[in-house]
Amino acid sequence: MRQEKFLYSFVVAAALLWCFAILAAPLLAGSSGMLLSSSEVIYQFFGRICHQIDSRSFHLGGNKFAVCARCSSIYFGFLVGLLSMLFVRRFPSIPFPPRWVLLVSTFPMLLDVGLAFLNIHESSLWTMGISGGLFGLTVAYFIYPGFREAICSWALPIPEAIEASRDKHSLRTDSRNAVNS
Repeated sequence: MRQEKFLYSFVVAAALLWCFAILAAPLLAGSSGMLLSSSEVIYQFFGRICHQIDSRSFHLGGNKFAVCARCSSIYFGFLVGLLSMLFVRRFPSIPFPPRWVLLVSTFPMLLDVGLAFLNIHESSLWTMGISGGLFGLTVAYFIYPGFREAICSWALPIPEAIEASRDKHSLRTDSRNAVNS
C-alpha cells in the first residue's frame, strides 16, 4: 500500500511538472535574459512532440502554450484524471477499465481530426480542447494502472527497499561493534 501511494505521488508530481512546463513557456517568453532562454528551451523540447502551430494553440500572456490546444488538453486531462483517482473507491489499487471506455473516449478526437482532414468541419480550439481533454482524462485510468503493475512486478517495493538498505547498514554497524568489543 505504501509503495502504491509513493508511486502515485511520483506520477502526479511528474504530470504536474510536465503541465507546469507547458504553462511556463508562454509566461517566460515575455521576459528577457536567462528567463527568455528558459522559455526557448521549453519550446524546443516540446517542439519535438508537437507541431506548436500558433493558431491551433491556447495562449497565455499573449504567447502560445508550449504545445497545441489538443496536446495541452490531453496532458491537463491526464493530470485531472490522475487527481480524480483519489476519489475512486479502490484507490490506489485501481483496476484497468474495460477497453471500450478507451475507444469511446477516443472517438470524439478521431471524429474531429477525420472531419477536418476531409474538409467537412474545421477543428476549433473548443473541439480540440474538449476531445483532447476527454481522451487525457480517460487514458490516465489506463496508463497509471499499467505503470503501477509494471513497476510493482519489476522492482522491490520502494519504501521497503529503503528500509532494507537501512537495516543492512545497521547490521553492519552492529557486527563491527561486536568485533571491536
